[in-house]
Amino acid sequence: MALKEAEFITDIYTFHKGKKLHPYKGIIGEKKGKFSVNFTSNSRKFQAITENALRRAITSGKFRDRGTIRMLPLDWEADDKGTSFSPQFYKGELVKNF
Repeated sequence: MALKEAEFITDIYTFHKGKKLHPYKGIIGEKKGKFSVNFTSNSRKFQAITENALRRAITSGKFRDRGTIRMLPLDWEADDKGTSFSPQFYKGELVKNF
């Protein structure tokens, strides 16, 4: 199943290997329609949260020291796997400043 641009949050992003990556909504299972985040150092502790909850987590400083979100570039291809990254920017501002 293809992800459309509407499935991404474009004002939250990071850069990796020259590409701009954005959080995307899950398309199957318990994370369908939600974003996959991890606030621990355990890579198996991802949880599904809503867009509003993700935005609140960023603006409340939850990603300042730790936390990752599954992200992909908007021009992703079917064989790309969503990898988790710390968000660097929210609405053009550094996430570490929140």
